[in-house]
Amino acid sequence: MHRLGLIVAIVVVAVDVMYVWYVGFVQGATSDLPWRVPFVASYLAAVAICAMLSATVAAGSLRVVLLGAAAGGLLLLGFFAIFSIGLPLVAAGLLTVVALVRAISGETGGGRAFGASIAGALAAIVVLLAGFAITERIIGCAPRVVSGSGGGGLFSGPYSYTCQDGRANVTYGR
Repeated sequence: MHRLGLIVAIVVVAVDVMYVWYVGFVQGATSDLPWRVPFVASYLAAVAICAMLSATVAAGSLRVVLLGAAAGGLLLLGFFAIFSIGLPLVAAGLLTVVALVRAISGETGGGRAFGASIAGALAAIVVLLAGFAITERIIGCAPRVVSGSGGGGLFSGPYSYTCQDGRANVTYGR
């Protein structure tokens, strides 16, 4: 068993549990983006599973893909969330990079292993960006509440919305 993958999985699960606890029980407020927190929590769980599986599988392409996915996902999400949960995620991502470099250097086909790790990292990054793009468009307005926000739109351009009495008024492109 490879210890670094297991350590990373434990750190990510701890961050995930603390994130859900803090958002759900300490902040306690409802959000206009109701699916953002469940997506991030699920994504962190998937990354933790990748790290844990990388600790249990034998050396080979699958291990390198799993480590690449965990490293790419942790580093990007850690960068996005650097002022909240990001610092431990970046640290776990750097540990994963160390494990990844060790795994690639231990492979006989280093170029193929490197390519497999890049594929894993790109897959994790695409899932993260797609999840953010989708969850920023699912707006849930609470009844008897007035709120509003907007964003740059990751792929589709800027948008803004206002919530009034449970109804969302969305404006795109301004």
